[in-house]
Amino acid sequence: MTHFSLFSTLFLGTAIALVQTQPVRALSANQVQQLAQGFTVLVDGVNPGSGVMVAREGDTYYVLTAWHVVGTQDSYTIVAPSGDRYPVEYSRIVRIPGVDLAVVPFSSRRTYPVATLANYAYDASFRNVYAAGWTANRVRAFTAGILSDRSFSLALTQGLRQDGYELFYSNLTQVGMSGGAVLDSEGRVIGIHGLAEGEEVNDGQRGIARIKRGFSSGIPISTFLNRVYQTGLRLSLQKTTTPPTQVTIQQPTVIPDPPLSDASAVEWTNRGNQLYRLGRFEEALTALNQAIKLNPDLHAAWYERGNVLFALKRPTEALESYDRTILLKPDLYGVWRDRGVLLAVLGKYDAAFGSFDKATELKPDDYVLWYMRGNLLTKNLRDYQGAISSYDRALAINPNFADAWMGKGKALHEQTRYDLALVAYSQALQFDPNLAVAWILQGQTLNALGRRNEAIASWQRALQLKPNDPEALRLLANLQ
Repeated sequence: MTHFSLFSTLFLGTAIALVQTQPVRALSANQVQQLAQGFTVLVDGVNPGSGVMVAREGDTYYVLTAWHVVGTQDSYTIVAPSGDRYPVEYSRIVRIPGVDLAVVPFSSRRTYPVATLANYAYDASFRNVYAAGWTANRVRAFTAGILSDRSFSLALTQGLRQDGYELFYSNLTQVGMSGGAVLDSEGRVIGIHGLAEGEEVNDGQRGIARIKRGFSSGIPISTFLNRVYQTGLRLSLQKTTTPPTQVTIQQPTVIPDPPLSDASAVEWTNRGNQLYRLGRFEEALTALNQAIKLNPDLHAAWYERGNVLFALKRPTEALESYDRTILLKPDLYGVWRDRGVLLAVLGKYDAAFGSFDKATELKPDDYVLWYMRGNLLTKNLRDYQGAISSYDRALAINPNFADAWMGKGKALHEQTRYDLALVAYSQALQFDPNLAVAWILQGQTLNALGRRNEAIASWQRALQLKPNDPEALRLLANLQ
């Protein structure tokens, strides 16, 4: 990254973000599915959920699941892969502090496999991932998708970044899969699934239906590993820090066509979004055009159409779709936000700023939106004090948001307030020590202060995290 340009990369990379492939060798989808079936359980109750067996101590197994699956005191039963049913003693359920996770013990003398937990830098590149669990109808579910890196997640996820949800993926998930496993291409668990974006809309004569918008989200295993010992649990966990060996990404699960004779506009919209999430943009556009043909007033179809056209690098048409969405539903904050992003990409910065401001009026607690607003002010409008105010708004909502601390540091650097910039970078790296761009920016500020050796060390740390980073290499070369 040559300058502090995360704002641009968040959106200019959108069109390739879902289709990037990489050369690797991994298990087949069927092999991963078989592994998952061995350690994935059904957490049965009034509202069934899923769970992952992560440890065994004597005759006691420990199931990791989402807290919202077991948060209501009730009678729960663990249904093991063998089909055997084990009652849960509710008082023994342990909530993981500060996040939507819980550990559920059950007793059995049978031998079941436990999952291997993978704790590595998931956002290093796009990876093939799988989601495994049970549906609300108590049927096994297993879907393929693509894991989003952290920049893409920040750009396109809305309203999900809470309670530890920092892992985003394109997998199609269903009610009941909460608490299930998110797995890498070698069958190791990298996260626990729990959320998916969506919206209830009126589907004409069919009544209320759900639009399955956006991405699925889970809590990284690293979050569980960092917090589990706060509970007093001392579990023997199978862990690895080794990323999957790299091979060609397999084609995600094929989506069946809806019945052509009676598919509704909502069904076509959902299909379009599913295809979009799998990187099949032209097919997605066809489905969304069909939805609009059936119901020209379905705002969700116009909104998704705008996203697809943006991904297809057809920004003028995308803007028209966003504007049509606003005419139909002017209080939909997400479209104002995405419209602002698109206008920024088109170089219409003042208009983008106005769109962001409308979005913040509608959803003032979206700290990622305040962060992006700050980036726009820093990079494109050169209003560094205004940018600092935006970053401070983001940090007031989420003080641990490393990216906002980093953005604030850059704005302070541009004002030559170098000592304060270093304080901001230190905060960013405290919350995310693997944020390579923060090490690069910190090095630039140290160099501006004449602290050459510390600057070199900071850039070298960036290269450890991101080998061959062109900006870090250039900065180091310039000091030779």
